[in-house]
Amino acid sequence: MKKHNLKTTILSNRQVAEDHYLLYCDCPEVAISAQPGQFIHVLFDQGSGLLLRRPFTIYSVEGTQISMLYQVVGEGTSILSRMCAGDSLQVLGPLGNSFTIDESLDLAVVLGGGAGIASLMLLISALQKRKIRTDVLVGAMNQARLLSIADLQKIGIQPQIATDNGSTGHHGFVTELLLTTLAQQKAQLPTVFTCGPYGMLKAVTEICQQFNMPCQVAMENRMGCALGVCLGCVCKVRLEGGGQDQSGDLLFEYQRVCTEGPVFLGQQIIWD
Repeated sequence: MKKHNLKTTILSNRQVAEDHYLLYCDCPEVAISAQPGQFIHVLFDQGSGLLLRRPFTIYSVEGTQISMLYQVVGEGTSILSRMCAGDSLQVLGPLGNSFTIDESLDLAVVLGGGAGIASLMLLISALQKRKIRTDVLVGAMNQARLLSIADLQKIGIQPQIATDNGSTGHHGFVTELLLTTLAQQKAQLPTVFTCGPYGMLKAVTEICQQFNMPCQVAMENRMGCALGVCLGCVCKVRLEGGGQDQSGDLLFEYQRVCTEGPVFLGQQIIWD
């Protein structure tokens, strides 16, 4: 797939939850080819001296516009949160692989933890367009950091909610909702799609293995170049065919989240 490197202008950039912002920009070349799970690499200088681009998942596509939902976690995203409509960005994308929706799929369970829901909205929209039944589970630390509920409701999804402190929805981890949801699926074999913190992705994969259900995970490793050159975002992936070496360790290779990923089969990842 062709990558586009283009200059664009911010259309809006507003806070949608505690430490989280939603930014829209006009990127027709990216919008026309973006697939669920893919990301863009964004350069914003604003006199800060920041030389490296930052990766952001494509949250939505509306005509020629794309959006990104991001969390303020460091200097770069702090600067980005203060940028306004009319400011310029340099955008490279779309990058990475995408989620796979099997033609025979009739039930999807989509689980987003924290800002991980940002990687799943395009997927949920695609599932809705294909009229595939979709159960959505959303987790957050607390109500103030809960994301995307209104956006999900706009497309006809009423998500199940979990918060760590019980301020809204289920009091506990979103993986507890997953256990209940999968235990109720007796007649259908769903595919689970997920994105969120590393520990949550590991737990989701283990639950799916317990129920013998396929699981696709979008990894959020830190990236440098996002082009597969710097090798800063690799993860351990089981070799096809499996097997062990002479010491009994699983055979694996390092794959780049920015190019071979960010979407992997959860069962293929060797979770440390």
